[in-house]
Amino acid sequence: MASSPPALPPLPSSYDKSSQKPNKSEEASEQPHILLSADHFSNDDCKDHNYDTGFQTAPSSPPHSTTFSAADSSTQTSLPPSPKLLKQSNISPLLEAKLHGRDALPSHHLLKVDSFSSLSNASVEKYSSEFEAGGYKWRFSIYPTGIKTKEGQDHISLYLEMVDTTSFHAGWEVNAIFNFFVFDQIHDKYVGFQDATVRRFHCMKTQCGTAKFLDLVTFNNPSNGYLVNDTCSFGVEVFIVKSTSKVERLSMIRDPVTYKHAWMFDSFSRKTLDCYESKLFVGGDYKWRIVFFPSGCQPEVKIRNNNIISVGLEVDSLSLPPGTKLFSRYIVRMRDQTKGNHFERSENCWFSSASLTKGFRDFMSLTKFKDPENGFLVNDACIIEVEFEVLGLVTLE
Repeated sequence: MASSPPALPPLPSSYDKSSQKPNKSEEASEQPHILLSADHFSNDDCKDHNYDTGFQTAPSSPPHSTTFSAADSSTQTSLPPSPKLLKQSNISPLLEAKLHGRDALPSHHLLKVDSFSSLSNASVEKYSSEFEAGGYKWRFSIYPTGIKTKEGQDHISLYLEMVDTTSFHAGWEVNAIFNFFVFDQIHDKYVGFQDATVRRFHCMKTQCGTAKFLDLVTFNNPSNGYLVNDTCSFGVEVFIVKSTSKVERLSMIRDPVTYKHAWMFDSFSRKTLDCYESKLFVGGDYKWRIVFFPSGCQPEVKIRNNNIISVGLEVDSLSLPPGTKLFSRYIVRMRDQTKGNHFERSENCWFSSASLTKGFRDFMSLTKFKDPENGFLVNDACIIEVEFEVLGLVTLE
């Protein structure tokens, strides 16, 4: 036989059965007193005004939306689902916020402090401990009476700093999402704002944190659960945001240089290969060649057209750095060796490692090419000329 469910606890005397909601006065007395600073991560300690990462998602479970509001700012972020949201009481009119309380330990570092009063009364401005997260070394610092240089007096100040960065390459940067916690010993919860903002650490800014994490009046009150029997705990977790995207830089050239090269192709009637290439020549920072198909370039055509010739321009792969693209305008010209009525075709295109050769499959009909009146083929030789400009280039950073 299945056992009966446990009896429900008796309802409080002030419970209003008709509305199924507790009396407001009872609710206020039951609500845990939790108050963190209004400027949590809203001051300049963690701002980089010249940078926008564009990372907005924390590496966590499906989000729960919340909003932090201050006198002159409003920030929206996402929180992982929590077992319980603890509401603030006695909140300053400048701050309306929800705090996230959870059972799980901070993922990367927890600092337990015994005899906190001795620490705060000592002449020690801060205590720091190091840990590893995301393949990097970090320093977690707590200022028990606040960091004075950043107007954090009468508060608990918490900071996170990257250490051992001297071996990093020039221009390094690390993007991370991190959050601080304080342990509520009464409710057995790790409490803190869940901020999904991506913070950028680099050689000019290795430290980030908040000068006013928790005011000392609230912290020192044992009924709030943060400092009980002179013991407390603070934690931090850090998630590295690694980007797999590539960064391209497009640079347009204001006054492009025009390059020309002519190729004498002789003994046309005795040629038997499908394709011929000129010798390499230099055009700017790259090497080039002319390609010529006496019977047409038709590798994917089932029914060949034997009455065309194909001509093109090719950039040498060895002279093109990986990831580089060249935006070019080029002209392919068949010279009229008798009257100067040259035939040409042109286009704008991108040269890259995936597309080294550009040209015209049906550049000219073979009949037109061989007609003596046109002067293209004289004494079994022709002159192919290319003229081109590099208008811009794309490089990888």
